[in-house]
Amino acid sequence: MSADLTKSPATNQDEARTALIAGVGCYLLWGFLPLYFHLLSNLGVGPWEMVAHRTLWAAPWAFLAVLLARQGGQVAAVLRQPRTLGILALSTAAIFINWSIYVFAVTAGHVIEASLGYYINPLFAVLLGRVVLKERMSQIQWAAFGLAGIGVVVLLVGASESGIHLSLAIAVTWGFYGLLRKRYPVDSLIGLTVETMVLLPFALGYLLWLGNQGVGTFGVADGWTHVLLLLAGPVTAAPLVLFASGWRRLKVATMSLLQYLSPTLQFLLAVLLWGEAFTAVHAVAFACIWGALLVYSWNSWQMARKA
Repeated sequence: MSADLTKSPATNQDEARTALIAGVGCYLLWGFLPLYFHLLSNLGVGPWEMVAHRTLWAAPWAFLAVLLARQGGQVAAVLRQPRTLGILALSTAAIFINWSIYVFAVTAGHVIEASLGYYINPLFAVLLGRVVLKERMSQIQWAAFGLAGIGVVVLLVGASESGIHLSLAIAVTWGFYGLLRKRYPVDSLIGLTVETMVLLPFALGYLLWLGNQGVGTFGVADGWTHVLLLLAGPVTAAPLVLFASGWRRLKVATMSLLQYLSPTLQFLLAVLLWGEAFTAVHAVAFACIWGALLVYSWNSWQMARKA
């Protein structure tokens, strides 16, 4: 008998509730993340420095969490497994590129494009499942993918005003990160810790170089800027841990719906708070992609009901 069947209904309900809270929490945090980067940008912190500080200050939080959870032995075990370590190195590269593109997009005033990337991602994930995992796609899923493709083509035609390259880069890098973490599951905290360890030497070296050149902000900025830079640790670590926890425990249909929360919040911030231009090209493309997501979500919900 499987472990799930031996658990009491109360235990299963508690786990489901915890997983749902983790899923909603991670996408809420990501949805409001542009506010944090905008604030740092206004204080004179550059995008590459932000990414380096995300890595540097996420490390102590991850190490502390590992110690409190008494999972140091598991981290050491992963470090002794070349295959697992190699997969985590690939996921580290994917998340680093994703972070860099996303921070650049936000600080350069392309939050709409960033949100579009995360709207495209679920459909790209379906395509990855078909190509890499050989999963079958229904006719409805193909139709949704085709409709989204029309939206992407519309943006490519108007690329000079749409920034579609940023959207596609964000969708592709995050899609591969999710694929690697799902195909080769490692405990969320352990995975984050190892990924942080891989990036830490590069981040620390870059920040020391900035300081040596006299262009870094840490150590010379005001107290408020230092507080915000230190917060890069929990701001980075918390949603990643919540994401990995919810992604492994929630049904795919549930997580597929939840992931629209983050780009929707980002889109609203871009248009309503920062007044980013929402052009006719954006309107046509978003209509196609939102339509595709509605079709895809309806199909996922129907499949979940049958299952």
